Amino acid sequence: MDLAFVEKRPTLEEFKQLRDSVDWNLEERCISDDRAQKSLDSSPFCVCAYDGPKIIGMVRISGDSEMYGYIQDTIVAPGYQGRGVGKNMMKLILKNIQHKKGYLLGTCPSKVSVEFYSSFGFKKRPENPNGFMYMEIGKDELKI
Repeated sequence: MDLAFVEKRPTLEEFKQLRDSVDWNLEERCISDDRAQKSLDSSPFCVCAYDGPKIIGMVRISGDSEMYGYIQDTIVAPGYQGRGVGKNMMKLILKNIQHKKGYLLGTCPSKVSVEFYSSFGFKKRPENPNGFMYMEIGKDELKI
């Protein structure tokens, strides 16, 4: 494997390809290409993973990039899951925001990804332990 982690937005085609690989098809969710592109364009920070020229993963932050962010579309193609691809992408995301004291970063993990996010320092909200997770930069310990 010749893996590369790049701080960039995926192309619309790469985005659709990754989502399709994990059964998150946009068309089935009534999301047009135009809406998907606008969503990507408004993301303040993205990381993509490549094996040679082939995209194999992505993660992005949505939000205002100054006070609030939300981890969105953490995707690793099925053949690459469990190989540290997601971990390497998250490390780049966190390194990019680690200087932003008071920045609140959240995510809404699936049951299988709670442990993944916890490993980076995300905490569960006590009133909803299976839902929203968060960290506050400068207040909570980052585990990069």
